[in-house]
Amino acid sequence: MKIKFIPYILIILLISTKLFAIDTKAEQAIVVDFDTNEILFEKNSDVKTPPASMTKIMTVYAAFDRLKNTELSINNECTISAKAYKMGGSRTFLEIDDKVSIDELLKGIIIQSGNDASVALAECLAGTEEDFAKLMNFYAKRLGMNNTNFVNSSGWPEKNHYSTVLDLAILSNAIIREFPNLYLYFSDKEFTYNEIKQPNRNKLLNSVQGADGLKTGFTKASGWGIAATAKRNDRRITVVINGTNSSRKRMNESSNLINWAFSQTSQKELVSQGQIIVQADVWLGNKPRVNLVSSMKVISTLSFDQLQLIKSSVEYIKPIKAPIFKGKKYGKLLIEISGKPNIEVDLVAEDDVGAINPIFKVFAAIKYLIFGTSLDE
Repeated sequence: MKIKFIPYILIILLISTKLFAIDTKAEQAIVVDFDTNEILFEKNSDVKTPPASMTKIMTVYAAFDRLKNTELSINNECTISAKAYKMGGSRTFLEIDDKVSIDELLKGIIIQSGNDASVALAECLAGTEEDFAKLMNFYAKRLGMNNTNFVNSSGWPEKNHYSTVLDLAILSNAIIREFPNLYLYFSDKEFTYNEIKQPNRNKLLNSVQGADGLKTGFTKASGWGIAATAKRNDRRITVVINGTNSSRKRMNESSNLINWAFSQTSQKELVSQGQIIVQADVWLGNKPRVNLVSSMKVISTLSFDQLQLIKSSVEYIKPIKAPIFKGKKYGKLLIEISGKPNIEVDLVAEDDVGAINPIFKVFAAIKYLIFGTSLDE
């Protein structure tokens, strides 16, 4: 199992530990630590299933991207088509030919889960819902949602419309990470349109500490599902479940998983960037030793037992032959944690070390072999 590296910080990309004692009655589930991207728990996380109204997270993602990167404004208005007006299921109560702002459509989608608002926004941004679905799939591919295909903007049941809880977790974390200011829409608890007050369908906002958004979903084929997230003391947990048999069970199962993750696991910085790991002898250099330092920060999510059982070892060729160049890799740190893949961190030279004058090489070599250093200090 490979560990991917990003400069300056190491994160474990959605690799399940399958270690902690927890279960759920949901048919599919995943629990992800937002900062480290580690999967703390998963159940059928890569099984394709109808995402229902959790589809709307991608509809909103596409709109957020347009708002952030183009001249589109939340004050821009969209004209409501007959197709949008006639949508069944949950509604924002839009009227044909109404001029509705992007701001109101986003609230209608996120808070009320309006299918009419989803179609209206899709048509407004792409001309047709079919073309908007192509845009959704473009974003899905770019985000690495490898088991997802969108046919529409609302989650309305379609044969070839599917996703997984893993892919929805990737999407959920992406929208939080990429659009932190716009993401605040998801924490709104109610919305009034056409003098009709519409409460947020995400009941976790009122019942789970730190819960601040994302989206519920339901169809007969999928059951009740939710993508939910909560933040406590600068730590965020994201949970996606699907396939529960009632809205109450959906709320209970998702809240149990969130509370479990916060109470039974914790983030730990194992190594800081630039931390001295070993002082290595230098062969035929103008300095006798060089510090090998960690090339990146390493953060992992661990249980109490895992913290007690961490093992580490250092590998490098001793002594290191001069010249030595600052920032160049000369060894590696191996971190072993029970229940997780091993973590490897490149060790780089903290400073340059030049080679000594050739005239003194023989004497320096003899001295190192006798005393263990390459040059008088």
